[in-house]
Amino acid sequence: VDGELRAMTTTDARDASAGATPREMSDDTAMDASSASVTRDDASSTLETSTSEVTAGEVDGELRAATATPGEKKKKKKKTYERVKLPTPEDVYQQDAMDNCAIKTVMSCVLGGALGGVMGVVFGAFEPMEVPAPDAPKVTMRETIRQGAKSAGARSWSYAKGFAAFGALYAGSECVVEKVRAKHDVANSAYAGCFTGGVMARTSGPTGMAVGCATMAALSVAMDKFMDHH
Repeated sequence: VDGELRAMTTTDARDASAGATPREMSDDTAMDASSASVTRDDASSTLETSTSEVTAGEVDGELRAATATPGEKKKKKKKTYERVKLPTPEDVYQQDAMDNCAIKTVMSCVLGGALGGVMGVVFGAFEPMEVPAPDAPKVTMRETIRQGAKSAGARSWSYAKGFAAFGALYAGSECVVEKVRAKHDVANSAYAGCFTGGVMARTSGPTGMAVGCATMAALSVAMDKFMDHH
């Protein structure tokens, strides 16, 4: 800025000296010098102001970084990635076995039978005991216990057969439907429930089979939605 002002002052002075008197030239030179000094002072003050503004902005940024809340600091942290764990050969064999329809059917049959046996014993314990007739012969305590155990065993076996058949039918049909459709969604459960309910109610005629199909399909879909299986 100082250099430009000096060049402008020199040029103006030369132009004016071409047709001015010595006195006028001296007056003009003095005025140009004073104006140049004023302009130089203005430029210096402007430069100091801009420098102070930049310094204040830098200080403000540092203060904001120092006084940032923990939540803001967390947002600025870099993302962390976990290492992908590949399945072992044992995991692959186990998954292949669980995808086998025959193994699924057998496992569901065994588990269903065990659950039915336990439920038969539990439900049998809450049934009221038969009161013998007044003229009936007296029965000893050992005989009473033996008859109760025999009744509980028969009831448990009946429950076990029903639950085993239900588990085998449902698991096997769902696996087959999933293999045929090549999809893993809630529709598989609906088809399997309908098939299982219809087969279990086959002794009730067509109406009973239709009711069993619709009931089991709705129950299967509701359970899948509740457990978020698919």
